[in-house]
Amino acid sequence: MKDAPLLGFTVAAIAAIPFAAYIFPRKLSRLPVLEYQCWLSLAVAPIGVLFAYLFGGGLDISHPMVGFAFICGPIWTLGSICYSKAVDHIGVARSTPVKNLAPMFAAIYGIAIFGEYTINDPISLAMTIGGVGFMISAASVLGKAGANENEKALAYDHRLSDMQRKALMTKGWIYSALTAFFYGLYAIPVKHALRNDMEAATLCAWLGIGVLASSSFALFIVKKRIWPTWPGMREFRLGQIAGGIWITAQTLGTVAMQYVPMAISWPVTNLSTLIAIAWGVWVFHEVRIERHLREVVVAIFLYSIGLVLLALAAPKGQV
Repeated sequence: MKDAPLLGFTVAAIAAIPFAAYIFPRKLSRLPVLEYQCWLSLAVAPIGVLFAYLFGGGLDISHPMVGFAFICGPIWTLGSICYSKAVDHIGVARSTPVKNLAPMFAAIYGIAIFGEYTINDPISLAMTIGGVGFMISAASVLGKAGANENEKALAYDHRLSDMQRKALMTKGWIYSALTAFFYGLYAIPVKHALRNDMEAATLCAWLGIGVLASSSFALFIVKKRIWPTWPGMREFRLGQIAGGIWITAQTLGTVAMQYVPMAISWPVTNLSTLIAIAWGVWVFHEVRIERHLREVVVAIFLYSIGLVLLALAAPKGQV
């Protein structure tokens, strides 16, 4: 089963859908970032454990990779907090393409640290690097599309001065870049645990427990309490929906890594950019499609080339 690149490629593409969707409840939530993160994590951990018992080997406390799986949680929590801050500052449609530079980091780690592709097979290595490059370029093109007059994020509040909005915009881009860094970084312990025969669902359960623990810890550091007050049913549901969507995406993405190199699977999940931008266009009205049709068409073209290159390279990589 380890040698099933088509399966891994397909699962990674499916994971892109929930990876795009989990941030949208944040747009509807009125909670501060850390409180929202805690309520999100309250869904991530138990659902992850449920998946582990349904589809994996349970929690498997004796497995030597438990610590590596757990540490993924705090790293992801840092990324999640940064992503929520980025959305608050500059919106989903602008923060998501930058956030989705994370697969670039993951691809670099996969090649440089885990030797998924080497110079011994220069064609496959070139296709992988080229595919990642095309998909990152597509994300960059989409990031240029915007309609500031309809944006509700802080950087577009016309009640603020130009200097204040510029500062908020800068913070938004910084938060987005940090999101990409942290979301790429936790791929290292994930890959290490998988290579040491940890089940994907079990790994994600411990990751989820790490998310819950680190979210509570972050709140304690800032607010000096381990859990937020009851936010009301509406906010609770938004957090639970977001957490449930994310742990589903993460489990699918981790399963994909068992069958194709992460230099392939993580960039394929980058398709979430297209979905997030589409949501930003038609639901949140962040982007005026009639003004940016050219960018959208170019981005789809670049994504298509990138996907083809990654699909061709997938069977040649070392999982």
